[in-house]
Amino acid sequence: MYVHGIRALFPFPGYVVQKVTMASDIAQVVLRRDRRFRLACPACGATMAVNRTNTQTARDLALGTARLVVVTYPAIQGRCSACGGWATIHPPGIDPHAKATRRLMHFVCRLARYMPLNHIPEIVGVSERTAGRWDRKVLREHLPEPDLDNLRILLIDEKAVRKRHGYVTLAMNGQTGELLHLAEGKKKASLQSFFDKLSDEQKKGIVAVGMDRAGAYREVVKAELPDADIVFDKFHLIANYHAVIDEVRRSEWRKANAEDKAVIKGQRYNLFRSPWRRTGKQTRDLMALLHINENLAKAYILKESLRKLWDYKYPKAAAKYLAKWCRWAAVSGVGALRKFARSLLRAKKEVLNYCKHRITTGRLEGFNNTVSRIVHRACGMQDLDYLFLKLRQESLDFVLPS
Repeated sequence: MYVHGIRALFPFPGYVVQKVTMASDIAQVVLRRDRRFRLACPACGATMAVNRTNTQTARDLALGTARLVVVTYPAIQGRCSACGGWATIHPPGIDPHAKATRRLMHFVCRLARYMPLNHIPEIVGVSERTAGRWDRKVLREHLPEPDLDNLRILLIDEKAVRKRHGYVTLAMNGQTGELLHLAEGKKKASLQSFFDKLSDEQKKGIVAVGMDRAGAYREVVKAELPDADIVFDKFHLIANYHAVIDEVRRSEWRKANAEDKAVIKGQRYNLFRSPWRRTGKQTRDLMALLHINENLAKAYILKESLRKLWDYKYPKAAAKYLAKWCRWAAVSGVGALRKFARSLLRAKKEVLNYCKHRITTGRLEGFNNTVSRIVHRACGMQDLDYLFLKLRQESLDFVLPS
């Protein structure tokens, strides 16, 4: 049958709807070439002569009750007399390699942002592998390249994305939250591959780098950005100190008698909690623990004192307080505390740089939740290039064009 008034549903310039065949859940849309439009060479724009025509098909969005919609159209091979080139012309909006309309591929890409790929076949009727391939293709075509020209604050961290310590290295713009780099591993080469992308001018624009105390990252940053300030993240330092408290707790538990062990047991996270996050019972249990164990009391008091270091705004005042705190740890008589204090003094410059720049890797740490969600939703992610595209989509809050 000839169909009128349906062209708006199938806007393919240069082609018109010839007929539509409907079944219960299948529809076929037949297009024919509109001869009012000339056949233009994609290389030079000159008019092409038709050499031959063959019929091809492409999947399209659902139409009414029809989940499977097949668009049949003539693919025209032409030759350009102006430039001598050959080309096969397909209707605009159809991807001949995917054998699908671009609007269907965009729809799948939007679905893939909010649901696992193995659920998409229930809605669209394409395989999980095809959905992933389309999603990857659309993101690669439409996501902008990382903005490396306006980079001033760089955040670096690692994240486990696979079992058995399968880590990736992440680099983020600390001001905009844009994910700039993802590479497998957490060694020098993982971060070096990011700096290899930067020009000398782009490197000079970076004034501060927020990171943890990982030695491999630190060496690369010092070599590539000699003029930038390294800022050790305060949340990582607090987490490092929590590990020290836990070491002291285990040591004290091994030395305690049966009665004291009962008090120490189960207090690990109670020692880590801030006072305003404890319940009344948790506070009473903690006070009982600190009353019977002097070393744990010292470790806990020094933890609350250490937090005050990042309240200082002036480097000289912060340096005096850091030296005072390290003296407290040194005279505590607890080996783990003294060892941690020495490590802080060795990293004194990077710790105190916080006063100058007031940056943390909190933005990147928060983004780690997004990484975990995407990896979990995909039941694991083997293709790191695809993972990078998915994460950039989230970091930019990217919306596909209509």
